[in-house]
Amino acid sequence: MRDVAIVLASFGSADDKIRATTFDALEVELRKKFPAFEVRQAFTSNFMIRKLARRGILIDTPQDAVARLRRDGFRKIFVLPTHLTPGEEFDNKIKICAAVDVEIIPPLLSEPLDEKIFATILDCFPRGVDEDLILIGHGSPNRHNPVYERLQRLTGDRVHIGVIEATDTPNFADVVKRLKISRAEKILLAPLLFNGGVHVAADIAGDSDSWLTRLTALGYKVRVIRDGLGTFEKFRALYVARLEELLWTDANLK
Repeated sequence: MRDVAIVLASFGSADDKIRATTFDALEVELRKKFPAFEVRQAFTSNFMIRKLARRGILIDTPQDAVARLRRDGFRKIFVLPTHLTPGEEFDNKIKICAAVDVEIIPPLLSEPLDEKIFATILDCFPRGVDEDLILIGHGSPNRHNPVYERLQRLTGDRVHIGVIEATDTPNFADVVKRLKISRAEKILLAPLLFNGGVHVAADIAGDSDSWLTRLTALGYKVRVIRDGLGTFEKFRALYVARLEELLWTDANLK
């Protein structure tokens, strides 16, 4: 099975530490679990690819990674996205790679939503008995992603889903309404993102007009976790398990 490859496709990051503790860590775990397969990384962000290229770090787009693997003689390619939801980035940059020899693995938070996956997310961000938890995903500026609302229906009264993009929902105002109903006073704020990076530093926990500053201004006592989900081994294990299940049931590999 040396002619089978895995493309680990992520949005990307220019931060060396973030890449090491998320994408690179997952790549190592995939190589360890599937030693017979080639594993390569790809980024969907052209901005990140160009920024890293200026530093001599070369990373393909998913399409380029697939094309390169074909030239190298691989007959079966699995594309494993770390994008959590099937949104615009997944549709426009990853899903288009699908072909007879290329199988796209759905994002973890795809329909039907797996409650075990959400339970693992909650386990990554343990909150105090007197804290409400707010999980903040990316959202979309151009189209609504219903996954976030469906996630909200999986939660209890004291777990709230929000999105960064102000034009998408559940937005900041939606979450504040839920906080008032739950009579929250203390909040744990955490990213519903594979890697935190700029979104955590600016949009979630920044010094100006972030979720942290706005919630604090409303009188809430806020504690922030800045690490994305990809930094947690228990969360990365979900990708390994999903790929393992698919690989060993794939008819082309038997």
